[in-house]
Amino acid sequence: MPTENKSNKIITIVLAVIITLAAITVIYISLPQNKENKKTTGGNNGQQGGGNQTTETVILTVTYGDKQTNYTLHELENLTSYTGMGGRRTNLLKIEGQGNYTGVPVITLVELTAGDGDIENYSIIATSNYKGRIENKTYNYSYILGNVDIYNPNNASDSTPIGNGGLTMVIAYKYEGNYLNESNDGKLRIAFLDENGSITYSQLWYKSVISIGIVEQ
Repeated sequence: MPTENKSNKIITIVLAVIITLAAITVIYISLPQNKENKKTTGGNNGQQGGGNQTTETVILTVTYGDKQTNYTLHELENLTSYTGMGGRRTNLLKIEGQGNYTGVPVITLVELTAGDGDIENYSIIATSNYKGRIENKTYNYSYILGNVDIYNPNNASDSTPIGNGGLTMVIAYKYEGNYLNESNDGKLRIAFLDENGSITYSQLWYKSVISIGIVEQ
């Protein structure tokens, strides 16, 4: 009888182990898959390519008519970049956001998508998604070329421009060498930059940009 009891205990333990392993297997197989909007990258201008491909999230869509190009952060970084300084004069008469920014000149995205024709024929509609709120802002060709007013960097109360033009309109993805914070102002921001750190009107800067539509005027 003692031998029989010992055998029954061993069988019970083995069955318990088998049932536990089966339950773990079922739970693992049932785990939901990540369905976040991602793409496999490796080519230029949003196109897929061969070689060592990586899966990344699309952070910018550029459209022109029926043409659409999706960019991951990696692909934007592979385009022509511009690093410059800038800052914003706000309606509260403050100067904010001064520092170094890096990004892609907007004119580069226009030329890649719509061609390098006469820029005076184009304007862009930038769309932002700031904390779930979708908004749009239109920029004409003059803004795309960086022809915006410059203000006194030492006196935000002075509403008289001290200059105009000579800036580069950029889709920035870095500030002071760090990637823009998605949980703060989004991964991408429109900024106006030059070598002097010129101060421009804050309403022209645009945060949480997710797409750019190129339209003919």
